[in-house]
Parts: sequence; C-alpha cells; structure tokens
Amino acid sequence: MLHDAVIEFGMDGTDFLNRFIQSDIAEQFENGNPKYIAGKSGAELFLEVVEKTTGDSYIEKMKPIETYDRSDVYWVGWMLAHYQWYSGRTFKSILDTISYRDLLGLYGTLHEADVQKSYEVLDVHFFNTESKLKTIRKRCGLTQEALAKVADVSVNTIRAYERKSKDLNKAQFDIIVRLASALKCDISDLLD
Repeated sequence: MLHDAVIEFGMDGTDFLNRFIQSDIAEQFENGNPKYIAGKSGAELFLEVVEKTTGDSYIEKMKPIETYDRSDVYWVGWMLAHYQWYSGRTFKSILDTISYRDLLGLYGTLHEADVQKSYEVLDVHFFNTESKLKTIRKRCGLTQEALAKVADVSVNTIRAYERKSKDLNKAQFDIIVRLASALKCDISDLLD
C-alpha cells in the first residue's frame, strides 16, 4: 500500500501515512480485520485511503507506474505493519516517535537483518523519546507533584510512567482518566 502510494502514484510517503492514520483503515489493521490485512491488494488499500480522506478517486487523476521490484518504501510499509503487530502500538504512536524519513534511513542497515533486530532498533527509539505524559505535563506547566495532587495519583507512579519503567498503556483505566482530566487532554493523547 505504501509502495503503491509512493512508487506507483508518486505521492509523498509522510502525507500518505498521515492519510492512512486519518482514515479508519489504520485502526482496522491494528484490530486485525482480515478484510484489510489479507483481503485487499496494496493498490486497493491505497485507493480506499485516498477516497476516504479526500472523497476523490485518485486513479482518475494519475496513471500508475507499473513496478514490481521491492523497494526501500516497500520495506518501510512492511516493517511498520510488522512492528505494529509485534508492539501493539498504534500506527500514529509509531509515526509520532519515528518519522517516515527516519524509517527510510534504516533501510540500508536493517532490510536484510532479522526482523527481531528491527524491532529492537524501533524499541530503542521509543525508550529514548520522552513519554507523552511528560511532554503534555510540561506543556501544561505542571510539576510531577502538582499533577499527582490534581489527578490523585502518586508521584512515584507518575515518575514511573514518565521514565517508562511502568507502561501507561497498561495502567488502570481510572488512573488514565484522572491524568487526562488533570491535563485537559484526550486519553489517547497520553498513550504511547
């Protein structure tokens, strides 16, 4: 699908991936919907993403360039799908942490490596980036102590979530709700 968008139809990869996330197709992939995982070709998925996000039929505007070689773009799409399945993270979360361009940059060193090595490299990116909780807390001008008081969550718990020694994605729902309420954001904004 990414290969079709970029190589066959000349679309910018970052733009297409943003459209993919905006459409409900990314969510269908994340939920394992067989219609989207195995039931459609890459070209069909590409066209559906464009139609859902623009209302236009892209095929009417451009003629595809027929290529069947695998490419760095093909690998990025493949790796994104595999890493999403492996990690359970959303496509949005993955692409918020590592950009399409950065993923393309990994092609040279990882495309022939065992897939587990790619997972390890992407996991390091997640580990080395600031947690969304910390980013939003700072943006709101709150200290960890102030957030703990407003959200009625212990400071140690907030620290653990911010340094990622505890996974906020696996926290009790009421804790996430209290944190989101205190930070005046959507629950999904906090999840990595």
